[in-house]
Amino acid sequence: MQKRKKYIIKRILKTIPIVIGVTLIAFLILHFTPGDPARIMLGSYATEENIQAVREKLNLNRPLPIQYMTWLKNIVQGDFGTSIRWNRPVLEVIAQRIGVTLILTTTGLFISVFLGVVLGVGAALRKNSWLDYLCTTQAMFWISMPSFWLGILLLYIFGLQLRLVPIGGMTGPRSVILPALTLGLRQEAWFARPMRAEMLEVLNKEYIKTAKAKGVRRFMVVAKHGLRNALIPIVTMLALRLPWIIGGSVVIEIVFSWGGLGSLLVNSVLARDYPVVQAVLLLIAVTVVFANLLADILYTFVDPRIKLEEQ
Repeated sequence: MQKRKKYIIKRILKTIPIVIGVTLIAFLILHFTPGDPARIMLGSYATEENIQAVREKLNLNRPLPIQYMTWLKNIVQGDFGTSIRWNRPVLEVIAQRIGVTLILTTTGLFISVFLGVVLGVGAALRKNSWLDYLCTTQAMFWISMPSFWLGILLLYIFGLQLRLVPIGGMTGPRSVILPALTLGLRQEAWFARPMRAEMLEVLNKEYIKTAKAKGVRRFMVVAKHGLRNALIPIVTMLALRLPWIIGGSVVIEIVFSWGGLGSLLVNSVLARDYPVVQAVLLLIAVTVVFANLLADILYTFVDPRIKLEEQ
């Protein structure tokens, strides 16, 4: 127990410099833009007075280190600045969009994990059968297909031709189906393949053979003994795939006119609303960092065989 506490504390301490690095990168995005950021935001027809006002508002006329420290101080206090496009607090703009993105990502994540586990276990239990080959083939198919093309294909078939679901926007529960499927199907393949490999390895363990020899029913052997241990790598896979799920949601939100953080990010880049761009990128990056931290911590509880580092 004491070792686990030390391990968790060390992991949290190691995360701090990563978060600081993430904030620095998000801050420098504005300054990596070629030219004068204030002039880029306002356009070529802006007057010098307006440009100077934006510079003062965003502290662009101060030294870079001071700008960063001021920006970081404001973020810690919950002040992400004001959106240039909407002339509203950035945090307020993000708060209106984040719920929609959470619905999409959590639904897509559930679909990917559920299908990945079911198909992976089925392929392992029917090794070298038609089901095994089918699961392997479908995994390669979904991985090879770009998310925007899959989304357009599903829209055409189920939205335009069959008219089973809305073709754009969030108009009700049915509107979640296609974007969540688009996100979940591509990610499902990344769970199905390692699940199959891990399940095959677990089924060859001595304790599984012992349980079978004692006459334990096959379902109980697979569900209670095999599946529980085979699911351990999925915890890590969830953290590893989270950046791709979030990144994929950006493209999917554009395809399905889904008004979440992804579409907000793209529209803010096009509108040169850099305070919003900085805040959204920072939010996504910090979410990924803490998801990996949570996975490391959960891993110690899920698998007691893991040796906790002491150095």
